[in-house]
Amino acid sequence: MSVPAHDLDAELDRIASDPGTRALFRAELDRAIAELRADTAESAAFAEATAEALLALPTGERAA
Repeated sequence: MSVPAHDLDAELDRIASDPGTRALFRAELDRAIAELRADTAESAAFAEATAEALLALPTGERAA
């Protein structure tokens, strides 16, 4: 999805000029970053557990 530059600039100006909106924006941004980090950590843990499980299989049982 692409947003026209002038719309984005207007929205950023609105956020920057209003302390309440800016605080809400920053809180939502922090929440989104924390969620992304949690998802990334969960994916990394899953990949690590999968790799360990595959490496624990006898060689003849690994899929080609």
